Amino acid sequence: MKKEVKNYKIEEMKIAIIGGGFTGLTAAYRLGQKGHKVTVFEKSENLGGLAGGFKINGSNLEKAYHHIFRTDKEIIGLAKELGLESKLKWHESSIGLYYEGKMYPFTTPKDMLLFGGMGLIDRIRFGLAGLYLQKDNNWQKYVKQKAVNWMEKMCGEKAYKVIWEPLLKGKFHDYYKEVSMAWMWARIHTRGNSKAKGENKEHLGYFDGGFQIIIDELAKRIKKNGGEIILKADIKNIDDLLKDFDKVVACVPSGAFGRLVDPKRYAEYINKLDSIEYLGAVVVVFTAKQSLSKYYWHNINDTKSPFLAFIQHTNLIDKKNYGNENVYYLGTYVPHDHKFFNVDEKEVVSEFFDYLKKIFPDFDEKEITSKFIFRLKNAQHIVTIDYPDKIPAYETPIKNVYLANFSQIFPEDRGTNFAVKEGNKIAEIIQK
Repeated sequence: MKKEVKNYKIEEMKIAIIGGGFTGLTAAYRLGQKGHKVTVFEKSENLGGLAGGFKINGSNLEKAYHHIFRTDKEIIGLAKELGLESKLKWHESSIGLYYEGKMYPFTTPKDMLLFGGMGLIDRIRFGLAGLYLQKDNNWQKYVKQKAVNWMEKMCGEKAYKVIWEPLLKGKFHDYYKEVSMAWMWARIHTRGNSKAKGENKEHLGYFDGGFQIIIDELAKRIKKNGGEIILKADIKNIDDLLKDFDKVVACVPSGAFGRLVDPKRYAEYINKLDSIEYLGAVVVVFTAKQSLSKYYWHNINDTKSPFLAFIQHTNLIDKKNYGNENVYYLGTYVPHDHKFFNVDEKEVVSEFFDYLKKIFPDFDEKEITSKFIFRLKNAQHIVTIDYPDKIPAYETPIKNVYLANFSQIFPEDRGTNFAVKEGNKIAEIIQK
């Protein structure tokens, strides 16, 4: 009798999912496969979350730059399952590093060894530290260590100042001194082990048609399984959903979820959710006939730069996919009270372009055919040395309500691969 009741519940559950990013869509897809009636509520006009896109010259493009690594098994597996494996192509990457007015090649170990921004001993220490982190699988020992301290000690003061401090400042703004070395370990370890057997150079994955093809296919299958997707959904509180659904899964940032629950009954829980601080991302995308660089990815190692990274997307993906025009990204991470979130878009673009001219004096704004700016809040959580104590559980204090977002990913950084992994995980948890 108990077995029959259990099976009946599994077959008949009505489940609400708040958030139509990769985590929410993956969870909805998995739950629909199991026969559940799933409804996805997405606040914006489009699905995809931080991997959501727009049209540029008739082609799909992400609002924020995206690619995948060889080690991203979760999203690679999902693409195969969805019949999109043939759309995933691997392209040889290339990296430039801008330092003190010069762009240096920074793709291969040889490039790093010959890098002119620091002395030979500093370069050797830098390379050995990176190699050590690639090979070391014991990330737990780095959790309570600060990245600034470990990197300066192991790489030396010069390498830290030239390479790592600009990266940490650009990624975490004023919080850079508090970041756990476990986060840095994950970045270096994952990327360092992403080469396929026999590859001498890094290859990055990108889908013909962009990441939108996975979003579209997931949406299609959710509906095919009897699910529903509601866009521009303004969910005010969890209690309203619990009246109509057996279970609710919130795939939104932790602080945003806290604003959906009763502040009197769950004050302590809300405080824990709010202890996770987020930075926003500001991204300028533009197209131009003009080609500015031979590299795909550019680290801008100057703390005076308004942006952390410059990406010439069409040095990875052929520009024929975008009307034979070059596609560029300029991106940075800033607090929500930063001027970039409050001033007119034209002012942000102007500041970005003014600095871009310092890097590439031949850059001509008249060559630009289109430009866009995206200001995305809650794009990067701050991974401090006490971060494990802040990570919220998947099961919330509210009965039949669950939380799944990228703040629960640790020590790895957020990204589409881990968003898919979290979606798979939460789908399994709520069926137990």
